[in-house]
Order: sequence, then C-alpha cells, then structure tokens
Amino acid sequence: MARNIITLATRNILRNRRRSALSVTAIALAACTITLLFALLEGIRADVRHNSWNYETGEVRLRHALFDRYEHLNPLHYTVAEADLLLPALRSLDQTHRVSPRVHIQGATFRGEEMIPSRGIGIDLDREGEDLDLERLLLSGRLPRPGTSEALVGAGLAEKLGLSPGEPFTVLTTTRLRSSNAFTLDVTGLVAFPLGHMNQTSYLLPLETAGRYLRMEGGVSEILISGTGSDTPGLVRAVEEVLQAQGLDQLRPLPWTEVSGGYRYLQVADIIYRIIALCFFLVGSSVIVNTTMMTIHERTREIGTLSALGMSEGTLVRLFFTEASLLGTLGSLAGVLAGSLLILPAQIGGIDFGSRLDMVEIDISSVIHPLLNLQSTLGVFCYSLAVALAASYLPARRAAGLPPVEALRA
Repeated sequence: MARNIITLATRNILRNRRRSALSVTAIALAACTITLLFALLEGIRADVRHNSWNYETGEVRLRHALFDRYEHLNPLHYTVAEADLLLPALRSLDQTHRVSPRVHIQGATFRGEEMIPSRGIGIDLDREGEDLDLERLLLSGRLPRPGTSEALVGAGLAEKLGLSPGEPFTVLTTTRLRSSNAFTLDVTGLVAFPLGHMNQTSYLLPLETAGRYLRMEGGVSEILISGTGSDTPGLVRAVEEVLQAQGLDQLRPLPWTEVSGGYRYLQVADIIYRIIALCFFLVGSSVIVNTTMMTIHERTREIGTLSALGMSEGTLVRLFFTEASLLGTLGSLAGVLAGSLLILPAQIGGIDFGSRLDMVEIDISSVIHPLLNLQSTLGVFCYSLAVALAASYLPARRAAGLPPVEALRA
C-alpha cells in the first residue's frame, strides 16, 4: 500500500511539472537562504570566541573584584598584585592551556593640537607572541623586544598619528598612584589586528615595560586564563581554589560568557536569526499550501472517483501528504546543497566588512569566515521539511474530507 501511494504521489507531481517546480523552488530558496545565514552566524560565533580568548577576556578573566564596578574611572589601584607568585600556580593547573597577564594603559597621544585616545596592552611577548600569531598580523617592521621601550602599533592608530616603523610617539597617562606620567615608545612595526576598534586605538608593548610606566610594582591589570573550552565552569572552580589557597579573596574569576560583549550579541542574534528563518520558511510553505489547494480544486472529480472506488479518507490524506513530503524533501535538499556550495568561497576568502566594524567595541573581526556546521545544516534541512509538511497537512485533510457525490458533481 505504501509503495502504491508513493507511486501515485510521484505521478501526480510529474503531471503538472511547473506547479511542482514552483513549490520546490520556494522551499529551496528558503532553505538556501537560511543555510547561508546560519553559516554566517557559526562563523561569527567562532570568530567571537577566538578574539575574546586571545585579546579581551580569555576563557576566564581574573581581575580585582572592585575593578569592574569602577572601570570607567580606570582604577589602577585595584590590581592583581604580586602576579609573579600567582602565575606559577595558575599555570600548574591541569585545566589551563594558556595564562596571560596583561597591563592596560589608558592614555592619549598628541599630534599637533589634536589629542588622540590610545590604549596600550602590555603582554608577555616571549609566551604570547606565537600564541597570538603576531608575525602573521605584521604589516611592516618587526616585533618589539622584551624589556624595551618598543611598541607594535595598530594600523589605524598609526595612520592617525602619522607613524611608521622606526618613529617614536609619546603617551600621556595616569599611573597606579594617580599621578600623571608621559613616556615615549619606538614603533617597531605596524599590525593589522583582527578587531577594528583595536586597529584604531591600540598598541602592544612588553609587559614589564607597561608595568614600569604605570608603577604597578609587580601587579597586573588582569590575567586571562584559557583551557580547552570543554569545561569552563570547572576551570573557574579550579582558579577559585587557587585563590582561596593563597588567600586572594579580593580577586574574582569570571567566565568569558559573562564578560564578553560579543557573546551577549550572539545570544540576541541567534534568536533573531531563528525568527528570520521561520519567516522565510513560512513564506516558502505558503506556496506549498497554495499549490496543494489548487491541486485539490483541479482534481476534485479525481478525488471523488478515488473515494467512490473505495479509497478511505485516511489513504487520501496520506496521498496528498506524501506529495507534499516529496516536494518538501526535494526542495530542502536542493536548498541546503546550494547554500553549502555558495558558502564555500566565502568560507575560504572571508567576507570583508571593512571599516564598518572599526568603532564597534565587540569582539567581531572586520573579516568574517562563515562556517558550515553539520548539526545546523542538518537542522535547516529537517526544519524546512517539517514546516513544509505542517503547511500541507490541513489542505490534505480538506481534500480527503470532500464527500464523493459532491466531488463527482464538481
């Protein structure tokens, strides 16, 4: 019986190929569009995690508990003090892959009468130079040497200041003791940071140099801790145990999901994209509804004949439902395959948003590489098929419910 229904459904689909092609195309376009949209979202998700872990928050960010509350005041006196004693204990944890102390310098540089805000990031060049792949990001020049007054400057900031490798620039800032301090750094290289706002405002310098200029006395602004990503809560608990053992109750570790602006954006974007996906599928499914209704109207006598010959209402429902299933499956499969093929060039070359993201302070790169995810791709296929089937059910029931006598008179 099932084979006969599939055979009848296939013949009915091929009987009016234009109408069937319209239904398939509508579902395919919806599935293709959402495949592209979800691939872009997956690429943004991977990009945000990479940038957050490397530049902004780590998997776990360790700061003084009061720093976040007064961050707008640049409270350098709320530091991670005596970091040299804490770092070995954190690095000895089984869960940690990388431990990155940072010193942040909020300051300004003058070009003529113009004051240009800047942000210095002191990093451990010996440990982090390779992890951040700074050699690949270099546009010109070389990396700074540890312990020197040298800096790697973002390309956008260098353009504002009119700097090139070999030239000095002076920064005016406030120290941990709340006194003013000015220092001069030599530009050793220009770098294209993946984050647009970093390109426009930031420079990298040796950790010990940054600490000396801010009078940190062995302290750091924060410590970024990264593990495998498989158990972030477990990593937070392990860090808390180290802090408790050393009596450092004033320090507070937070997972990146709580402090990353990019992650919060993703939470909202994921909901919005799913609503958009539903709208696309509903539009595509409306074509199936219309097609099925037109088919019922044109095949009223045929339905009456089948009912008069003894085909039950349930069998008629299965027949029309099978037709819609075949059309939905074909459209969903074609759409997902088309979307996957279209996304491959963008996955390799990336989508360049240019300067549009330069001043957006969330952890999204200017160039996004969409990613095809097997789970989400299969989800798009199943989701589009389910919507198509749901859209065809009521028309199928209406067709099967026509009285045979009325159908034959039509």
